[in-house]
Amino acid sequence: MCKLPHYSVIILLCLQSQLVAGERSVEFLAGNCSYNPKYFKNFSLTISRNMMNMDMDLNRPILRGFRVHIDIQLRLANAKNFQSVFSQVNDVCAVTSTVKNSLFKSWFKDMTKHGNFMYNCPVQMGHYYMHDWRMGSAMTHRFLIPGEYRGKLGFFYGKYKTRSYDETLTLMIDVILSN
Repeated sequence: MCKLPHYSVIILLCLQSQLVAGERSVEFLAGNCSYNPKYFKNFSLTISRNMMNMDMDLNRPILRGFRVHIDIQLRLANAKNFQSVFSQVNDVCAVTSTVKNSLFKSWFKDMTKHGNFMYNCPVQMGHYYMHDWRMGSAMTHRFLIPGEYRGKLGFFYGKYKTRSYDETLTLMIDVILSN
């Protein structure tokens, strides 16, 4: 029942966050996905030459209430498993249409430059893509120390992990963050 390892990671992140200087780089290692055929005819995620590509065919429109659970995990040196360092649930349509900037919104804005993603909901049925997207150095939180990370994104309708939860898409992306 000891929570010390979890708190030590947070303390380490806080102490190290001020030491980050210069240009940061994000190297995509791997990505995979699974999708609910009720919502997608097809969804593919590939990593090639350190760039991410996505292609999808929507079976039905994406409407308000489309949410995502984001879990950013870090693998400590010599560890087998990743530990969660940041986790939250966002309303995708609300975040992309709001005036307020956030890390999630900056990612999405940059991704739209590399494809035909719709910026506002509802997103109509059809084929959508993003090709040759590279995560820029300004798109990482300062509190993230250099290391190996895993991003887990679970898109859904309803309330997270309740009876109304209806999973639409899951993505898992492994990266190395370095200075």
